[in-house]
Amino acid sequence: MSVLAALCIVLALATAGHLLVTFGLVRRLRAHTDLLDQLTNNTDRLLPPGTPVPSFTTRTTDGDPLTQADLRHPAAVALLAVDCPHCRTNLPDFVAYVQGAGYSRDHVLAVVTTAEHTDPAARRDMLDALAPVATVVCEDAATGTVTGAFGAQAFPSFYLTHADATLTTGSHAVRRLPGTPAPAPTPAGTPAEVADQVPGTTPARTG
Repeated sequence: MSVLAALCIVLALATAGHLLVTFGLVRRLRAHTDLLDQLTNNTDRLLPPGTPVPSFTTRTTDGDPLTQADLRHPAAVALLAVDCPHCRTNLPDFVAYVQGAGYSRDHVLAVVTTAEHTDPAARRDMLDALAPVATVVCEDAATGTVTGAFGAQAFPSFYLTHADATLTTGSHAVRRLPGTPAPAPTPAGTPAEVADQVPGTTPARTG
C-alpha cells in the first residue's frame, strides 16, 4: 500500500470519527434543550395566578423601608440568587423585558439573594445591572424576608402582577413571560451552564 493511500484511509477514518462525535453532541444538546424547556415551563414551584402579592417588610439597597404596599401595580418581580448560573443568564433578558414592556422603576421589584461564600464582585455586578430599572432588595438566601414571603423554592423565579396586586403569571425563565422581547445578548464570560439538580433552576437554600 502506498503512503498516499494510507494517508487517505487515515483521513477518511478521522473524518468519520469526527462526524460521529459531532452527531452525538448534537443529539445530547437537543435532549438537554428539550429537558430545559420542559423544566423551565414547570410552574409547580411557583405561586399560582390569582394569589395576592405576599406581605413583607424589608429595606431596599438604598436603605429605604419597603413593604408589599409600596410596590406599584401592574408590576414585574424577579427573585434571583447571585450564585445561580441560570439567574445570571436571565439577568440581561429581565432588564430588557421590563424596559421593553415600559415598566417604570417603582413597578419593578428585584430581590437578590446571597450566601456565605458569594463572590462580592458578582453580587455588585448583579445589583448594578438591576438598580437602573428596579427597586432592589438584597437579602440572605436562608433568611430572606421577601423570598420567604413568596415561598421561593427555586431560582430564578419571575412574576407579573395585575393592577389589583394579584399575581397573573409566574415563570423560571424570562422568555416564558408573555410578550417577551428578543433575548438580550449574553455578556462575554457569563456561564451558560445550568444547575445540576434541576436544569434551569437553582433550589432555594433552606438553611
